[in-house]
Order: sequence, then C-alpha cells, then structure tokens
Amino acid sequence: MNGWPVFFQLIRKDLTVFKRSFWKKFFDTSILFITNVLAFGYFLQQEGAHEGYAAFFVIGAIASFGFIEIVGKVGIQLADMGGDRTIFHTLVMPIRSRMVFYYMGISWAMTSILMSILLFPLGKLLVFTEWNLAGISWWRLMVMFVTANLFFGYFALWLTGILKNMTDLNQLWLRYIAPMWMFGGYVYSWQSAYALSPIVGYISLINPMIYVMEGMRAAALGQAGYLPFWVSILMLWIFIFACSLHASRRLRQKLDCI
Repeated sequence: MNGWPVFFQLIRKDLTVFKRSFWKKFFDTSILFITNVLAFGYFLQQEGAHEGYAAFFVIGAIASFGFIEIVGKVGIQLADMGGDRTIFHTLVMPIRSRMVFYYMGISWAMTSILMSILLFPLGKLLVFTEWNLAGISWWRLMVMFVTANLFFGYFALWLTGILKNMTDLNQLWLRYIAPMWMFGGYVYSWQSAYALSPIVGYISLINPMIYVMEGMRAAALGQAGYLPFWVSILMLWIFIFACSLHASRRLRQKLDCI
C-alpha cells in the first residue's frame, strides 16, 4: 500500500486549515513574546543580569514557543480521541497507521515553524543592537530551528500516546512542560548550571530542552559559552527517533490499530 499521496494530502489539509487562523494566532503569540522579552530581557538587566542578556533571552524565547504550543496540540487530540474520534476517519484511509502518526508529528512541527519563524525579525526589533546579526551562522540556525520543532512535534505525539484522556492535561503541564521548560535553559545557559554545581549540570543533560536552547544560541549568538552545536543536534535527533517510535507503538495500542 503506497500511502505517500495520502500522507502529503493530509499535510496540505492541515496547512490549509492553519492558514485560516494564522494571523490571529500570531497576534496572540506576539503579545506573549513581547511581554516575556520586556520582562525577562530588559527588567532582569536592571537586577544585575549581564549585558547582552536581552539577545540571549530572545533566542531562548523563540526556541521555546513550539514547546509551549504542545499543551494545545495534545489537548485537541485527546479531546478528539475521547469525543468525535475524527482520527479514525484518517486511519481508514489507504495509508498505514504508522504513517498517520508520523504525519501528525511532521504537521505539528510545520505549523510550529510557520508560527515562530516571524518571531526572529520581531525579536531583532525588540533588542535593537544587542543582537549582532553578523554573529549568526544562518545554516546552523536553520538546521537547529527545524530540528527543534520536529522534536516538539514528536514529543507532543508521544505525550498524546501516554496520557489517557483530557483529565490528564493538568499532569501534562505540571509533570512535563513546566519542569522541562524552567530547567531547560530558558533563562540561563548550561554553563551557568554547571558553574552552580557540576552535578546539576550533568543531571540537566537528560532534559532535551537544554539541547534546544544551547543549539539555538550557539547558532544565533556564537559557539562560545554553549554546548557544542553538533552534540545538541545529535541528542535532539536521538530524542526525535525515540519519541516517534514509542509514540507510534502506544497510539497503535490505544486506538486498536491493526
């Protein structure tokens, strides 16, 4: 069974639906982004944060927006599985169930990329001269940006597989999103965590968000002071493959796929 034509049609369908609400969602995202940058990027400098912290924070904020959207994606999918179950309409199409789940992860990654890519010029406007564009490795930034959002897509898929129903959404935020976000280098670098305590630094390496933040900042601000770029890429792809494979197995069991 050749499911690729259906695969790409499903991607196209999702992008068409996403296009209808894009500007409304981007407006809401921009408000959250601007308030975060102003509060953390500038006000913290008045409390003693190092010079250039605003640019440091902007890159982390852009990198993390796809992660924040995971809650909404997982919530919608869990609601569908417990309600209308429109996912079964997709599963009966001439496409393997495994490819349906892979399409979902890629689709979520693509919408996340399209939503957050415009935050780069907005972030530059907010930090003015603090972010020197000459220091950007554009191809590395592109590779890391795509990789990070693929991780968000398949991590969301994995969470959809392990959470039972909508009542578990509170656990999603408290057990997964908040700890990974706060201890994933959102407002500090891995080097700072290691300086605080080598044990803390090494333990934080089990958090994939560390690699998202370190990789994005290494590409956008320069390698000095961050984990090696290719180490971050390698670790994220390990997490992507692990999440996609386990999510596919859990969802096949959850939905009684043949």
